[in-house]
Amino acid sequence: MILTALLAESPSPGPQEGELQPWEVSPGILGFIFGFFLLAVAAIPLFRSMAKHMRRVEHNAELRRREEEAAAPQAEHDPASSDDAGPSDDGADRSDGGPPREQAGSPS
Repeated sequence: MILTALLAESPSPGPQEGELQPWEVSPGILGFIFGFFLLAVAAIPLFRSMAKHMRRVEHNAELRRREEEAAAPQAEHDPASSDDAGPSDDGADRSDGGPPREQAGSPS
């Protein structure tokens, strides 16, 4: 009974005289300009924030590079901090997790 009532319904009416068609309704040039303006207003703060963060990253990288350059001459003069001294010279134990070092006199 419900099925017959649903099937018996008439299709939706077509557009009447004077109604707008789907292709006649658009935001137009003013809608485009307004949308572009809103996009620019939203994007400008994002671009400024990105530029600020990029400057901060570059500044921190420069500070780190200067610290490493300042620490490099001290490491050359300090024998306790060099990699040439200690138990890792025999090639059996490496603290960096890599494979054992080849010894100069060992056959290959």
